[in-house]
Amino acid sequence: MVKLGDYRFHLSTQMAGLMAKVDTENAGCPYESPSNKALKIDGCCLADGTEINLTWEQVQLIAGSYGIVTALNFMSMGWVAKGNYVGCYPANTDVKDYFIPVSRVFDWVGNTLIRTFWSKLDKPMTRRLIDSILDTCNLWLAGLVSAERLLGARAEMLAEENPLLDLMAGILRIHIYITPPSPAQEIDFTLEYDPDYVQAALSE
Repeated sequence: MVKLGDYRFHLSTQMAGLMAKVDTENAGCPYESPSNKALKIDGCCLADGTEINLTWEQVQLIAGSYGIVTALNFMSMGWVAKGNYVGCYPANTDVKDYFIPVSRVFDWVGNTLIRTFWSKLDKPMTRRLIDSILDTCNLWLAGLVSAERLLGARAEMLAEENPLLDLMAGILRIHIYITPPSPAQEIDFTLEYDPDYVQAALSE
């Protein structure tokens, strides 16, 4: 649990508010992870209120190896959420399932498509209708790519997914390819002493 003054919260309560805040800052698109963003807390505690402080190594083990989101006050820089994985990690190794922002983008895109094209249901299934759906999808997806909320995306009507009998029965399948960016959860620097700079600096 986490606490703020005399109040105790389940971390999931704080995370729900934090994710909504981050989404709002990104025009409602959940492509950015809530990890390493400020929480409205002043500590971590057990259910009985006993304060606990996790070390960096413990946080790395919990959040990195077991996929459990936790809270961290790294070098007293303020409390932040820490962890990019959903509960299926490490058992599930499909990136679209185990990263919080990637999984949420898939849900968000799916829900947006349903809301956008609900009005097209039961219209005559003509080439014009299909082209209208594809054009609208691709225009919207291109906007997300341009804003760097997706690395790439496209909508296609694949022949192998739309057999004649299904088309005759009024079933249309649009295949959406999307690649949300993964969170940069590890950035490594390699430091090397380069003696060439000594010679360059001291030679005439």
